[in-house]
Amino acid sequence: MPTRNCTTVSNRAAIKSQFKALGSEKKDEVIMIPYLPKSTLRQILLTVICFAATSCIYSVEDDIKVTPAPSEDLDFAKALSNSTQSRTVFKEFETRYQVTATYLSPEFRAAFAKRIEKVYKKSDLNLSEAAEKAGFFVSIHSPEDDRVDLTNPHHWTVGVEDPTNSKALFKPILIKRLNDKERWRAYFESVTDWTVEYLVIFDIPSTNVNTSKLLNKKNIVLTFANADAQVSLMW
Repeated sequence: MPTRNCTTVSNRAAIKSQFKALGSEKKDEVIMIPYLPKSTLRQILLTVICFAATSCIYSVEDDIKVTPAPSEDLDFAKALSNSTQSRTVFKEFETRYQVTATYLSPEFRAAFAKRIEKVYKKSDLNLSEAAEKAGFFVSIHSPEDDRVDLTNPHHWTVGVEDPTNSKALFKPILIKRLNDKERWRAYFESVTDWTVEYLVIFDIPSTNVNTSKLLNKKNIVLTFANADAQVSLMW
């Protein structure tokens, strides 16, 4: 009887060992299942590339000339970059607002006129309000709609710093909301489906700020202030 019991225990141990080995093999098989053949992976990769490439496909016919985006129009892109400033306000782990402003200097408006000619094959007096006075094209975005109304003086202060007194601000003579997004997308990449656009004009001279020929050059500082923060953009 003792011998029989020892044999039974030994058999059980052997069987248990076999089951453990079998389980280990099954686990290995399960791990290997997600790995696909190289040919299948190659097909999936090519499909993904094809879908991704569709966003970059351009017409190649001789009688079609695709209009370059503002950032692809090298002459205009340089003027736009030199004239544009952008800031994002974060507070209490939230994005409160993002504001982007383009200073409509004589230099920029000259590039802007050439861009109009290139895109629409015509001369136009767009942004004519800024021909003599300092003006800005502004795009603003916020998760809260009530934070983007720059025309509300109870919510926002918009001003240009007085060069003779940094604590004083020139107030705008015009804050006009611009609604035609399709029109402005051809010139300003800050325009999105979620932004609100404004033309802001001040009764001060418009000058070029990116030239080294100016003597006693004064920086132009545009300030936006609301209950969340004060943002100063400088050219």
